[in-house]
Amino acid sequence: MSYARYSRLPGEISQHASMHALLNCIIKEVAIPQGTLFYRWPSCLTGLPNQLYGTPALIEWSTTLSLLVMVDRRSNIGSHYFLSDIYLRTSALSRWQAPDIAGLVNALLEHCEWLDDTPNGELVDQILQSQGVMASIVGHATEQPKLQPLSDYRSSEQGLWFGHPNHPTPKARQWPAHLRQDKPPYAPEFGATTALHQFSFPLEGLSAQANRMDAQEILPFVADQRKAENAQRVVLSMHPVQAVLFRQDVKVAEMIKEGVIGDLGKSGWRAAPTASMRTWYIDGQPWFIKGSLNVRITNCVRKNAWYELESTLVIDRIMHRLLQLKDAALETLCVAQEPATVHWQPTNGSDEQKQWFREQTGMILRENFCQRYAPQNCLLSASLFARDATLAPMILAFIEGAAHRPGQATLPAEWQVRQWFQAYLRALVAPVMGLFFRHGIAMEPHLQNCVLIHEQGQPQKMLLRDFEGVKLTSDKGVDWLAGEVLDPRVEASMIYSREKGWNRVAYCLFVNHIAEAILALSWQRPALADLLWHDTLEELRHVRKRLEVPAPELDALLKGASLPCKTNFKLRLMAKADRQAQYVLLPNPWHLNPVMGQEVAYG
Repeated sequence: MSYARYSRLPGEISQHASMHALLNCIIKEVAIPQGTLFYRWPSCLTGLPNQLYGTPALIEWSTTLSLLVMVDRRSNIGSHYFLSDIYLRTSALSRWQAPDIAGLVNALLEHCEWLDDTPNGELVDQILQSQGVMASIVGHATEQPKLQPLSDYRSSEQGLWFGHPNHPTPKARQWPAHLRQDKPPYAPEFGATTALHQFSFPLEGLSAQANRMDAQEILPFVADQRKAENAQRVVLSMHPVQAVLFRQDVKVAEMIKEGVIGDLGKSGWRAAPTASMRTWYIDGQPWFIKGSLNVRITNCVRKNAWYELESTLVIDRIMHRLLQLKDAALETLCVAQEPATVHWQPTNGSDEQKQWFREQTGMILRENFCQRYAPQNCLLSASLFARDATLAPMILAFIEGAAHRPGQATLPAEWQVRQWFQAYLRALVAPVMGLFFRHGIAMEPHLQNCVLIHEQGQPQKMLLRDFEGVKLTSDKGVDWLAGEVLDPRVEASMIYSREKGWNRVAYCLFVNHIAEAILALSWQRPALADLLWHDTLEELRHVRKRLEVPAPELDALLKGASLPCKTNFKLRLMAKADRQAQYVLLPNPWHLNPVMGQEVAYG
């Protein structure tokens, strides 16, 4: 049971969620790699409640600051449920104290002895802003008890209440101050649809590029072209917030005043924002619209960089060719095609100005795979293993419903959980490993990039998406670029060393995805986690036998090598761009440190 379930107010729930996400970060990124996480009681107990249940997790953050929290298991990769408040004690105090989220973050930053540089002064505000968004989301979810995030695809995209569970600011959204609302219609968690903003532009300056279709075929799907003033103009859609930012630019305002750009207002289709915030789902349309959004969401400013617009089309061509090979290792793989991009830029002006317009107006068309598989058979993996408004995982009720056994206990039987998870692993692991080792393609199989295709709840296939983030390894994947004529900067953005590619794949698959799935599936039954990790190991062994190519990184992992873990907290702490992320090492989940011991039940 999660300690948060004893709370009922949105502010309390959001504070628990914020603190837990932060704890996940510091345990994985700092305490485990530095050897400062201990499953034992501190020598001083003054200030702690008389009754605490679970297993104590003591973090020696520095020589001057210690943290204590009760957890439901000993986990060598730092994957727990938290069963108590978080307590801290400094060398200047004789008592343990339970801080609020601001007090906790300030204490961590003040006692951050291992950090050489000045920490990001905005981090506290970003964490508090993230918590405030969570509180609004929880309040909305509480007011709408019939919300079912796992009922269909759109609901799953709009049902991710707490965001990335291993990020310090999972719901941070740095909207311009005058656009902040309690429940903005452009935020997916409030379940709204909103009209897209539309602008008209001269045909001269328009670039529409497409694979396997005529470029002109795509224009009716990027905006309502009936709004164009005449046949010499074209209409493009834009995120409502992006439209406000776009109009604020002096050059844009001047072009609107001169009639070069037509501001058509919120005259576009009503669309549903998805979890990524800048990708829009439109009922009945064959394409998602993925536009730019020059706002920091969680960790990145979500604009469509010009080189990503180009590389997306390249990866779309590669994936199309790859799927024609009918590789048995990719049998359970689905991909969402991204065959078209559109942008507008003025024909006059500097290269810098043209690039700015290109990135502001650029959009990608992504296949609406719900028309291929039906919305009720598609679920975002991030929501599948996420928490409800009381921080309890939703997946167990989903499995229970899929088992068609009305009247059984609240939790599905362990054999049902394992059977379901084994099917899930068969859909997920083979294509990710096959893409990397057989074809040199490093996707990001993290929870928000994966969509489960199921039949009545039973996993069938895994859809991997987001071509702009796909990388090609320099030893094998680069061969796919033969025949492509690319700007050197585009090509460079697409190529990773093999080590860098493996770090990305392994972190996303094991730490971000599978570890969170196992944690959700073993709720209230922490010993079940060992069995689920064993199931993962068996699936990896099975996949390894079928790869038929050298896979030294996987061989090493099966023999006990460490797992790479992305440093999301350290990245925000240093205010660096996501592309500058580094990795630390976590212990192998199958070769436990004898000191750590096995997963244990409560107390």
